[in-house]
Amino acid sequence: MFFRLLGRVQVESADASVVVTSAPIRGLLAALLLEEGRFVTVEQLMHSLWDNPPDSARKNLRLHVARLRSQLASLDLRERLGTLRGGGGGYRLLAAPEEVDAIRFKRLADRGFAELRARSVSTAEATLAEALKLWQGSIGQDCTASERLRARFAAFDELHLTARERLVEARLCRGRTIELVPEILDILTAAPFRENSWAHLMRAYYLGGDAAGAISAWDRATATLGDRLGLDLSAELRELHLSVLRRDDDAVRGSVAPGPGPAHPVTVRPRRAAARRPAPRSRIALTGPSGCPPV
Repeated sequence: MFFRLLGRVQVESADASVVVTSAPIRGLLAALLLEEGRFVTVEQLMHSLWDNPPDSARKNLRLHVARLRSQLASLDLRERLGTLRGGGGGYRLLAAPEEVDAIRFKRLADRGFAELRARSVSTAEATLAEALKLWQGSIGQDCTASERLRARFAAFDELHLTARERLVEARLCRGRTIELVPEILDILTAAPFRENSWAHLMRAYYLGGDAAGAISAWDRATATLGDRLGLDLSAELRELHLSVLRRDDDAVRGSVAPGPGPAHPVTVRPRRAAARRPAPRSRIALTGPSGCPPV
């Protein structure tokens, strides 16, 4: 049994598949599955589907639950959807973490990040690649959802970008270079403010023997982060640029993977406002550099 939330919302069994019909039922299914088998109160579910629940919200929710049960019944899963009696009521959908693509994706990504921090690069590469195979598209497509639930969906998009970025780190550590450029550029197209990916682009070019490409990547990073987004580049990225200019291979190679311990986000501060033009406020998640582990 497998519940798919990443991309097209559907439920699969060994010999059948059901595409969940109607946006409210898809939103209800997502809200229940993201709670990993916990009971969700009626009040919580109403605020997951509507920013301002209408007077008919409770009645509508019962109708959506009944329709979801009907669709699950076609796969003999009707009993998975339980009802909490009393205390305002609630519902839960029983599914093991490995049966839900979004939950499995998150757990694999988190495990891959931990393996990379622990310098288990080969293992991290395999784990992150396994996680990314599950990604069929953003969560919550064509779902009825409140801003609260959509914020949870957006967190998966951010996790997806980070997983792609960390997989690039692992592969840089394992000696891959120029062939990573298309993937890095694709990440930067989606999120041009990600300074780690600009650093990866510089390293991929330089370590692949294209120093001019690395310098060009720096120029593009400064134009994008500095001129367009109004951000001061971090000391780490500036030091990487100097290492490229010095042709210091060890310094360029030595700051690919994060070291042991938790990776704390670093706020990259906006550059100070000019006299008549204030800079916008923005943040970039950046992990501190350390040596690339032996493979």
